[in-house]
Amino acid sequence: MRYSQTTAPDTTSVSDSRQFRPPGSLIPLVLTAVAMELLYVWILRLNNLKEHVETFILLVLLQGILYFVSIYFAEKISPRVSHLVLIFVAAAAFRLTLFPLYPSLSDDLVRYRWEGMAQDAGLNPYKVTPANPELGYLRNDTYPAVAGSQYSTIYGPLLEQVLWASYKIFHGVVAMKLPFILLDLGVVLALFRLLPLLGISPMRALVYAWSPLTAVEFSASGHNDPLSILGVVLALLFYYRAQHRLSIGALTAAALSKVYAVFLFPVLLARQPMKRWLHVLWIPPVLAAIAFAPYGQAWGDLLRSLSQYGAHWRNNSSLYHAVLWTARTDARAAKLYLAVVAAAILYCIVRKFAPERACYIVLGTMLLFSPNVFPWYITWIVPFLAIYPNPAWLFLTMAAPLSYHVLIPYRTLGLWQETPLFAWLEYTPFFALLIGSYAYTRYRAATGREQSRAN
Repeated sequence: MRYSQTTAPDTTSVSDSRQFRPPGSLIPLVLTAVAMELLYVWILRLNNLKEHVETFILLVLLQGILYFVSIYFAEKISPRVSHLVLIFVAAAAFRLTLFPLYPSLSDDLVRYRWEGMAQDAGLNPYKVTPANPELGYLRNDTYPAVAGSQYSTIYGPLLEQVLWASYKIFHGVVAMKLPFILLDLGVVLALFRLLPLLGISPMRALVYAWSPLTAVEFSASGHNDPLSILGVVLALLFYYRAQHRLSIGALTAAALSKVYAVFLFPVLLARQPMKRWLHVLWIPPVLAAIAFAPYGQAWGDLLRSLSQYGAHWRNNSSLYHAVLWTARTDARAAKLYLAVVAAAILYCIVRKFAPERACYIVLGTMLLFSPNVFPWYITWIVPFLAIYPNPAWLFLTMAAPLSYHVLIPYRTLGLWQETPLFAWLEYTPFFALLIGSYAYTRYRAATGREQSRAN
């Protein structure tokens, strides 16, 4: 669905690249939202998702089918303000329904609380680890669930400050989800503004707003990724508004939360004249200095923790198996991984891709070749699926919860053990759809060129 750049988001007509589509009925979309809400209520009633992970996986896969149906209906509906309100209200309702759940699929939120508590006690999260015996006074009944207790933090200073403020205000584990849920909804609002600037109907924001992956990972599990994702989306929004300092500032904030965003700087800067670089390149180091000021010289500690994390954790990877087979050792595989990502960045720069397309390609490359592809990592690609609704990536957002099968042996035997069958179920259709959609796009392009020459 393409949307006229000169038309306000509250108009009643939508243009398509092939033909005009009249406004569709809102009723099927409303009924789909109601069905999705009922499934979220069912998930809520499971209470401990780890103890009922088999049922949870089934329910979230069913939710994925309804999600695809909602995308289909949204494509047929004009972007009136009332329709956008429906998308936002339903998204908020989904998240509110899952908010009371204690995070059982992942222990990350418990770790966030510990880091906020450590900072509140005057400690530097880049210098201490939860397992330090001298910090026994910080341990309570949640301590056994603190993830990666032998490592210091792997998060950026901006996120650490958010964790400290969240602990200061809320204290409780579940309550600390709230800032990230609000940031998650902020992504939806930012997409409402960004998509029309790209010539796309703002109704397409439903791809992110109603994604079961984002709802579960941010509202049920409380992962912190919305802070960085919002920064990336705002960076694109400000770029298309020609507010280039704000654009680089937003991307810097994303990178100061999670390092994924660092790899997006080259493709965003490459779209700006070199004479403008002098006006924006001072922003990242200045903001970084301000953010790191409370933590001293923590750059080295952060990089060391990230290196340790990358060396010891493996989960739900796909093409990383080829990287490791080629490199033979983990150390060489890490270097080869960075080389692959650098090649993707260079490719986007040489081809002069628009920044949103370049970000989409770079993030997709990072995910496919990464040694760790936890479901919440895949949420980074979801805003770009509102721009490029690729069927393969949409399928992967639905199938990603299959990776939670590792909780079955972990729950019963304490073993983190992946079953290859689930990886095949997740990635075989994905790569088949990815290759098929690429081949179909090339075929359509070739057919179009032949028809142009014939005319």
